[in-house]
Amino acid sequence: MKKLTLLALLIFIGIQFIPMNVPAEVPTKADEELQAPKNVQAILKRSCFDCHSNHTTFPWYSNIAPVSWFTKHHVEEGREHMNFSTWEKYDDEKKLKYLQKIPKAIKSKMPLPSYLLIHKEAKLTEADKEALTTWANDTAFDLE
Repeated sequence: MKKLTLLALLIFIGIQFIPMNVPAEVPTKADEELQAPKNVQAILKRSCFDCHSNHTTFPWYSNIAPVSWFTKHHVEEGREHMNFSTWEKYDDEKKLKYLQKIPKAIKSKMPLPSYLLIHKEAKLTEADKEALTTWANDTAFDLE
């Protein structure tokens, strides 16, 4: 039993040397100019930006493997699906596609339950969902 515990401890210590290396992009002025009402921007920053922007706040525990691997994967996947920091670089067709997905995503799966376990402040209220849905629908309508 002692050997197994020692082995587990050595593995845990060893994996700490595997870096997280989430690609950090330098925010630019355009990154901070998502065209949305201030209330929508506030909701997005509180509930979406950690995974869907280049403005991720990594808490202390995200530096401890294997949590760091999980965090890295979710941030990379979130940015890959949609990145609000590069929103202004998307063409209208891509923006429209994302805007049409937002209402369904916030009703069914976003923010992810695993994220909400630690980040309770990111939970969307019904008013938040309504504001995001209205913004997404109105912006999509303007693009059509």
